[in-house]
Amino acid sequence: MNLDDQMERCALEYCKRRDFLPFQCTLCHKKFCLEHKDLKDHECPYQFAERKAVQCSQCKKVIQYMSSQTENEILKQHVCEQVKKEEQRCFQCKIKLNELNKFECRHCHREVCLKHRMQEDHNCRRINQTGCCTIM
Repeated sequence: MNLDDQMERCALEYCKRRDFLPFQCTLCHKKFCLEHKDLKDHECPYQFAERKAVQCSQCKKVIQYMSSQTENEILKQHVCEQVKKEEQRCFQCKIKLNELNKFECRHCHREVCLKHRMQEDHNCRRINQTGCCTIM
């Protein structure tokens, strides 16, 4: 393997110096040599851009962005690491369900709280008006 293959060039148009360990700009993400690693040295287009932050309403993570972008663009691009499921609630009494207090009816497949686990308690679809289970 040739040493030239392992080296990278400075991204500055008039420099193009080869370097084994180039510096990557945190704003424009281009790689530069030691001489042009500072923002003012490579005339970074983002050096005067104001940094802003917005909090995701779903995962509560703070997302940093540059003033050249809009808040809505950033939130559309953001993918939540822990996207919360839509809060599950009991079909009958509307209390919040979790792993400890939910029950799935094997007949109508609705998720209900433990209080409404019996077919007659949650108005199971399989029970007809006479109070008997319907036959398949």
